[in-house]
Amino acid sequence: MTKRLEEEFNLPPINEATDFENASVEDVQQQLQTVEDALTVSEKINMALAEVRGMEAHDGEMDEIASQAVESYEQLMSLGMNMTDMAAGSVFNNAAAMLKIALEAKDSKVTRKLKQIDLMIKKANLDARVSKNDDAAEAKATVLDRNELLKMLGQQKD
Repeated sequence: MTKRLEEEFNLPPINEATDFENASVEDVQQQLQTVEDALTVSEKINMALAEVRGMEAHDGEMDEIASQAVESYEQLMSLGMNMTDMAAGSVFNNAAAMLKIALEAKDSKVTRKLKQIDLMIKKANLDARVSKNDDAAEAKATVLDRNELLKMLGQQKD
């Protein structure tokens, strides 16, 4: 890597980036722990999504639609290459529409999973708030009249 590239992309010198001898054991363990935590979170998300019914069916259907659309695209492209220029325009337009359908099918899978994760996070937040409110509801309250409260505030000022 050249000095100019290092400066342009704000990178450390190559010998520093590849020098693992300077890394302490604690730094390596900390990085390893960070990666393991991220993998644990990812596994939890995958396990939670596995409990949701209907995700596999939707994924399978979208994969099938995408593969059929790609096959149709390839057939239309080969057909368009064997036609006159005047007639090939509409065939290529339809081929582009098939690619769009394939992209939307793949995107639908990801969007559905993200929405499901978002709903799960919102549910967890709501459950946490409800449990916090239950704890607050169990707290004992003292009933004071106005005069007693003013006396207590006056004592705190002194």
